[in-house]
Amino acid sequence: MCCRGSSRLAGASFVAVVAFAVIGAAQPLAEDPLQPRADNYYAAGNRVAITTPMAADVVVAGRDVDIASPVAGDVLAAGWRVTVSAQADDDVRIAAREVVIDAPVRGDLTIAGGDVRIGPAARVSGRSWLTGQSVRIEGMLDREVRIAAAAVTVGGEIRRPLEVVAERFEILPTARVLAPVAYKGSTDMRVAQGAIVNGPVTYDRIPEREARRARAFPAATTLLFSVHLFLAGLLVVVFLPRVETSVVGTLRAQPGRSFLGGLALLVAPPLAAVLLIVSVLGLPFGLAVGALYAIALFCGLVATAFFVGDAEARFLTSAPVISRRQNVAWLLAGVLTIALLRSALGGVVVFFGVLFGLGALALAAYRAASSGPAMLPA
Repeated sequence: MCCRGSSRLAGASFVAVVAFAVIGAAQPLAEDPLQPRADNYYAAGNRVAITTPMAADVVVAGRDVDIASPVAGDVLAAGWRVTVSAQADDDVRIAAREVVIDAPVRGDLTIAGGDVRIGPAARVSGRSWLTGQSVRIEGMLDREVRIAAAAVTVGGEIRRPLEVVAERFEILPTARVLAPVAYKGSTDMRVAQGAIVNGPVTYDRIPEREARRARAFPAATTLLFSVHLFLAGLLVVVFLPRVETSVVGTLRAQPGRSFLGGLALLVAPPLAAVLLIVSVLGLPFGLAVGALYAIALFCGLVATAFFVGDAEARFLTSAPVISRRQNVAWLLAGVLTIALLRSALGGVVVFFGVLFGLGALALAAYRAASSGPAMLPA
């Protein structure tokens, strides 16, 4: 089901980034958003307002996010309410309880939210992936559109194929749908008198439970995965910053050894745990090894999320991540990247993420132990 894939991609980030917004809500802004910026801008706060043109990417999270000035680069935003009322010249990715897009978007648009509204001033030049409790389209969408929601309402103009998975789907009198429509849902599509629907319409009736699962279940599993990964990483940033720096540096400098080390650690501990468990005296130790092994696998994935975020930061800013706030922002980016790749490619992403991260952790720990107490994390 094509819309199911879009639901996974769009919904992957929702809980993770909203959790970040809640955590960041008590934080002041990282920098003054009123000052013109020529480089990438990122901030977290109770309210984040972009009120001056931005010449590069914008990464923001907050309870209330308002992008009211043009952004030349990508927009990655999360929070309780996110509003885009000024032109975005590249891709826009948003996760929030309430999302309003009421300005031109020249790139792709990806939204995971509760109530999603594409206002009359919106014109999306790229592809659109939208998921939420309700999705309402009043603007113009120039490229392919995929929607997974409980209720979908179209009152604007759709110029390319539209795919919808929903429990309710309504086309308003003001709508102009100029391309094929593929709808899968539990109720018939309602087309109001006066609406223009030029393309062929295909309808596959599916049970309401399946429609709900198509938009909710794949996203929910990924959301839980994302929020746990992010919160674990946040604990590392706060309490073990040197560990994060050491592991990221190790993975960057020795990716091959990290992979081989992770492969060895993936196989050896389970065998040791089984051998201990089958022996009567070693049973408690075997169970302990098994529990520590599960924790180690998760820590390996957290380490890879840090590395991915750091790599993205270096690619976008050509500078290393230094401050704690930068670490949190780029941890978020790394978690989102892994979550999206996991949704698109499946468990192979997690498998390789665990291998590389686990090996880097082991190499960093070995180096710290060999160097003595001075190298141990504070």
